[in-house]
Amino acid sequence: MARQTLLALGACFVLTMGTVTAAPTDVADVFPPNTLAYAELHNPAELGPQLAAIFKGTPLEDSIPFIHSKKDGAKTLAELKAKQELAQLALLMSPEVLGEFRKLGGVAVGLVGFNERGDPELAVAVLTGDSAAAGLAARAFVTTSQDLRRVGEVGKVPTFQHRTPVTTYDPSGNPKLATDKLMEGTYEPTFAYVPGLFVAGTSKTAIAPIIARFRGDEKDSLRATEGFKTSAPTYRKPGLFFYANTPELFTKLDAAARLRGAPMDLGFFAWLKLVTNPKALKTVAGCVQFRDGGTSLVVGTRFDPAQKSPLLDAFSGPAVKVDVLHHARKPASFAATMNLPEKDRATAVLSLLDALVKGSGELGRLPSDVVKDLDAKYKMSVSDALLSKVRAVTVIVPTKQDLAKGAKPIPMFVVHAEDATAAAELEAFVPKLVAEIAGDKDAAQPSTETMRDVKVLSLAGTGLPWKAAVHYARKDSVLVWGLDRKLVAAATAPDAANSVASNNKEATFPSGALALVGTLHVGDLVASFETKPVAGGPVRPVEPLRLPPGGGNVPAHEALQKDVEKARAAFQTALSELPPALLTAQRTGDELRFELFQPKVQNDGLTPLISAGMDWFDKLMGLRDPNQMNSGYYPPRRFPR
Repeated sequence: MARQTLLALGACFVLTMGTVTAAPTDVADVFPPNTLAYAELHNPAELGPQLAAIFKGTPLEDSIPFIHSKKDGAKTLAELKAKQELAQLALLMSPEVLGEFRKLGGVAVGLVGFNERGDPELAVAVLTGDSAAAGLAARAFVTTSQDLRRVGEVGKVPTFQHRTPVTTYDPSGNPKLATDKLMEGTYEPTFAYVPGLFVAGTSKTAIAPIIARFRGDEKDSLRATEGFKTSAPTYRKPGLFFYANTPELFTKLDAAARLRGAPMDLGFFAWLKLVTNPKALKTVAGCVQFRDGGTSLVVGTRFDPAQKSPLLDAFSGPAVKVDVLHHARKPASFAATMNLPEKDRATAVLSLLDALVKGSGELGRLPSDVVKDLDAKYKMSVSDALLSKVRAVTVIVPTKQDLAKGAKPIPMFVVHAEDATAAAELEAFVPKLVAEIAGDKDAAQPSTETMRDVKVLSLAGTGLPWKAAVHYARKDSVLVWGLDRKLVAAATAPDAANSVASNNKEATFPSGALALVGTLHVGDLVASFETKPVAGGPVRPVEPLRLPPGGGNVPAHEALQKDVEKARAAFQTALSELPPALLTAQRTGDELRFELFQPKVQNDGLTPLISAGMDWFDKLMGLRDPNQMNSGYYPPRRFPR
């Protein structure tokens, strides 16, 4: 009888264990279905070795000799102590950390909503997977952090927030800790750990849905939604995957702005709404992944075919050939070519230009307004007579232009007309267009100069926004317009050997029907943010990098400051030596997909850049006060509104 009882109890135990809900192994399963925007480091097991390939051949491949060589070269206490920050940075990329990263189940961050004040609610979830070290680190964080205290719970899982100890004194003057119950903050960093999951967020409200789904208390998830399921097969690859439910996101952003009493400072979303039409855009998804020794950023947008979108309509033209890009000479920071739609060409172009101008925040007439004024002034239809005859456009941002003092650089444009007659008509209309932009009553007569057997026409820049003369030239069915007459003359004829699309040994443009082809020099893009115009004065450098709390900028010896600037210049030089990235766009039905591929990233490709960056960081940390260094970073106790 006792034996039968034991067998029955054992059977009940086994059956009961079988009904326990297994913890999710896909990090997207712990985010709620109404998550507005989501980003994830997908498949750490495959991503880890790919990340390690970035640091192959760099000092970070084995940081021990690198750090100690820096220590051996230190000449002051400040320099020696600065190596602590350098070593901590190197540890993040060490083989041991990357090895543990491979064992993680997933890492993701999501915008799960907005609170009643219009503040964004964010949550970060880490599935520790098979990494015991990650679980230990999470447990150590919530138990050994001196000012982290339990303030509440979600389904019996304790939640923690930062609380500074409050000391009181008894009548005898002896210090005592206040024992009042800790109150839960409604909007401040909040953490929780349950074996298998570490989660952090802007409040308990933000992390509660994550905990509930990990525990099995809630079954629905982001991964089960239609938009996510449609996007995941194409873009959810080893790397950084991102996804946004754009209709809901735009609606919630507008509602949050009303609650805050002011629009959120999210210029990109405002621009995206104008260019795409928020009613037409269904989802945005994409990924950053490694392939062919480089890094690929892919962004895909899906549209509702029942709604009009300026962006989608503009990319409805025939496939573009790379040969058209041969009009863009090296060096160029950016160059791209696209064919215009064959149907309703002028309407599509003006709609996109209007949206771009609105998104830029520039005040004044829209391009469509200028066309209407030209129609009325010259008793013609600019759209029918001219715009409809433009087959393709190439936009070029030269690395350097020969401009007059005080002129504002703007791109060059290569207009590909339907035929030579159409190009001649466009050329004849340029003085009228320039006069309209400048606010002149009558069109000026252009001057003429022959350069390299090309007749270049020029119009004075008086009254033009960019404060420089306009130069333009025509050859066959091509019309080039820009501010540097030499570059304008050169761009009238294609030159495959010297174009931005030539001799790219690291990468080639993908095959298939492409709606846009181009190149982008990332180094030039980053350098463009290094200086900014200051009202009432010359161009000045941007403010120096703000150091973390616990240290700070101190008066430094002039030689040390020069060392920092020298290291910064070396980093910029290494960045500028990266090969140009390839930019493409492809339309398939109601989906528009953009890709930016930066070659030469893995397998020693970034060694000069990483080495220069580490040296710059090392020199920068050497400026800190050795008497105040250390202490670590204390996160804010409240989020700013």
